[in-house]
Amino acid sequence: MEKCMHEIISPNDAMDFKLDFSVDSGSVVNKHYHDWLEIVYLLKGTLEVEENNERCLLKENDFVVLDPMCIHSTRCREGNTAILLQIPMAWLEKFMPDIHCLMFRVEEEKVYETGDPQIYEAYGRLRDGIKELGVVYLQAEEGYIFQCYSLIFSIMHLLVRYFSRKISRQDRMKSEKNLERIRRIMEYIRSHYREELPLSRIAGEIGLNPAYFSRFFREQMGIPYLEYVNRIRLEHIYTDLLYTDLPVGELQERHGFYNYKLFMRMFRQVYGCTPGKVRGGKKS
Repeated sequence: MEKCMHEIISPNDAMDFKLDFSVDSGSVVNKHYHDWLEIVYLLKGTLEVEENNERCLLKENDFVVLDPMCIHSTRCREGNTAILLQIPMAWLEKFMPDIHCLMFRVEEEKVYETGDPQIYEAYGRLRDGIKELGVVYLQAEEGYIFQCYSLIFSIMHLLVRYFSRKISRQDRMKSEKNLERIRRIMEYIRSHYREELPLSRIAGEIGLNPAYFSRFFREQMGIPYLEYVNRIRLEHIYTDLLYTDLPVGELQERHGFYNYKLFMRMFRQVYGCTPGKVRGGKKS
């Protein structure tokens, strides 16, 4: 389900953030962005995460911190259970107005490489805090919302104090400019993906030289433009396989994917199975 979109997130009732347990039997959540700080903690299974074209594989008790407005995607091949925490930047800015100038990075290997016991201790406290937050939320005992807020403030303190760095104003402005351009590109593709979409057409719509557009797109998204368009088509075909009984060939035509061999190869690559297996799994 490869798309880059501005995801709309809603907080939990009576909370300023979104906190949830995610039980995933297998999915692809493709490139998207939002103005929320996101933390995913794996309790069971595995999860492939790509953030700004850097990939990592999360296993049990691993976690990842995703910066607001970063382009990211996830793939769950064999199922997992995770704690999902998403905190809106607008809320965090009430307590730290310049927090948008920070970039967060938490990598276990680099924590060990520092040789700094203070950072190692902070990493352990951060991991324990996220896991405790999940337990408190799941048990939902009387007054648990207060404890959730307490733990989130502790998590944010550790992130800001030990696992952040300042972004220069110039770099931030460049990033915002690139993201706005990507947003325009993605909106156009989502509106016209059923049609023929040669690179020259969309480059003209955005006002860029085709050669420059091709380089820019690949640098920002990590894949070539035409592959991206085909992945959007795949997403819609996958959804229709689950929720309609239309033949696969008709779904290909409906969503603009006319090359059958390429379709089958990409479908297996992205979803790890054939279209028939997806539909068969739905019926079972």
